[in-house]
Amino acid sequence: RYRAHLTVARSREAVDAGPFLAVLDGFTSRTWTVEELALVRSNLPTSGVPGEQPRYEVVGRWALDGAG
Repeated sequence: RYRAHLTVARSREAVDAGPFLAVLDGFTSRTWTVEELALVRSNLPTSGVPGEQPRYEVVGRWALDGAG
């Protein structure tokens, strides 16, 4: 089942995130409510089998109370 999410960063190698952060400086969006923060690890395929999908693993969850 799909859940709305935000991918903060993803790279196969070390990357200087500075230029990407500069582009997002001042970004605005409509307000939305977040009830939970989940840290998810993407386990990318290594077998080389065409069509193999990544596996996602929740490594931590934090409830947010909306008090701020």
